[in-house]
Amino acid sequence: MERSSQTPPASAAGGDPPPTTGRMRAGVIADSTGGMWAWLFQRVTAVVLIVGLLTHLVATHLFNLGHLSFLNIGDRLGSTFFVVIDVSLLAASIFHGLNGARMIVLDYWLETRASRRALSLFLWVFGSAVFVYGMWALWPWISH
Repeated sequence: MERSSQTPPASAAGGDPPPTTGRMRAGVIADSTGGMWAWLFQRVTAVVLIVGLLTHLVATHLFNLGHLSFLNIGDRLGSTFFVVIDVSLLAASIFHGLNGARMIVLDYWLETRASRRALSLFLWVFGSAVFVYGMWALWPWISH
């Protein structure tokens, strides 16, 4: 018996067609609620967080670069290395956390394109404000 090439055979697990092979339709990624770039940056910020936290913990606690005090932290943040680590951790943690919250909201509640865009815009503005506040909090130590 010959099968038609236009209709894929049903799978044994319940009648769903098997996954297609070959090129993905261009609209599949565009139609997703999260977006390819958000997915990619979620993974990149996870790596930045892991490497940054490990670097921070090793330098602060394992090598014990001075006891933890207000003056010692100020001296440490005078180093470009620690400024880069702390600013990277601040930016990565804000993006990673807010993007994770965004994906949860998109998965369960928001369905229209306008509401998804409004949520993304709100989170970008909120995240930028939190980043500015974090930089303001670090600034007294960085600027000396």
